[in-house]
Amino acid sequence: MKVYFLTTSPFKIAEAEHYLEWRGVRARNVIEICPVRQDIQEILHPDIERIVHAKAVGAFRHIGHPCLVEHSGLFMDALPGLPGGVGKLMWDAVQDRMCDFLRAGDARGATARSFLAYCDGRRVRVHTGETRGEIADRARGAYRFAWDPIFIPEQDTRTYGEMGLDGKRHTSPTYKAWDAFFAQEAARTRVS
Repeated sequence: MKVYFLTTSPFKIAEAEHYLEWRGVRARNVIEICPVRQDIQEILHPDIERIVHAKAVGAFRHIGHPCLVEHSGLFMDALPGLPGGVGKLMWDAVQDRMCDFLRAGDARGATARSFLAYCDGRRVRVHTGETRGEIADRARGAYRFAWDPIFIPEQDTRTYGEMGLDGKRHTSPTYKAWDAFFAQEAARTRVS
C-alpha cells in the first residue's frame, strides 16, 4: 500500500527517509511511504491536534490517495501553550531569540510534541510522540531544523541541533510518532 507524505520541508523529508532506513521499514512492511513536496494550508489554532487533523484532510483532498502529514510543536512550561502549534511562525520570525522569551528564574522545562496524521479518505488517525526536555540558554548546533538548536532532551546535555539526525533519532518525538503510525497502521493493513 502506498501512503503519500506531503510536506515542503526538506528537513521533514530527510527525517522520514532517515527513520525508514534506521528502522528498516521498507524491508519488512507492506506500507510504502512516498514523499510529495506539496504545501498544505495550515489553520491557526491553539490545539495542535486540530491543526494536523485539518492539514491531513486538506492533503487528502489535494492528492486523492491515503496520505500523511506531520506537525510538531514545542511547549515551554513557563509559557503555557507557547509556542505550540504556531512554533514555525514564531521560529521563522525570531529564530534563536526564542530562548530569550524565558526570563532569569523562569522554568526552562519544555515538551516537544509531534503529530503525524494519516487520512485514508474516510477518517483521520493521529499518531503522537512526545519528549520532555528543556530550553537551552542559547541556540547550539549545526542542524538547523526549526527549534532543534534550542531543545535539549532529558538525559542529555546537547541540543537536537548538536546531535543531528543520528543522535536525535533515539529521543525524537517525530520518530516516536512514526513508530506509533507503523505499529497501528501496519497492524490494520495485515487485518484488512
